[in-house]
Amino acid sequence: MRRPEESIGFLLSDTVRLMRTEFNRRLRQHGITLARAKTLWRLSQEPGLRQVELAQVLEIAPMTLVRLLDRLAKAGHIERRRDPGDRRAFRLYTTPAAKPALALIGRTAREVRAIALRGLARAEREALQRGLRVIKQNLTKGMP
Repeated sequence: MRRPEESIGFLLSDTVRLMRTEFNRRLRQHGITLARAKTLWRLSQEPGLRQVELAQVLEIAPMTLVRLLDRLAKAGHIERRRDPGDRRAFRLYTTPAAKPALALIGRTAREVRAIALRGLARAEREALQRGLRVIKQNLTKGMP
């Protein structure tokens, strides 16, 4: 009989927690929090998101996001631009000043991923990614 800590749910959850902890530990040495890293990275990948959309994607409360965005704007890493289609809303963009932080975030993510995947052959890595994509699609579509 398989122990509970060997179940797929436990393994996925524990692995993500360990990767996030290591990623956060490495970034903190440079004064970057996990929340700031996730926010900057998402905006670099999807420029022009509205604040409400970003809060949903990051799964954080809108008021928490506002404070985070205020700090990033004060540091010169993001800018808010009025949404031409909705004068009450803002679209968010990273600035050139965010490039060093984004480079560090990307490098740190690659390092942590390399540590996590050490010892897996290329075929095993590809099989793992395919399997995780299927799991994600199944859960995105909803349970029958």
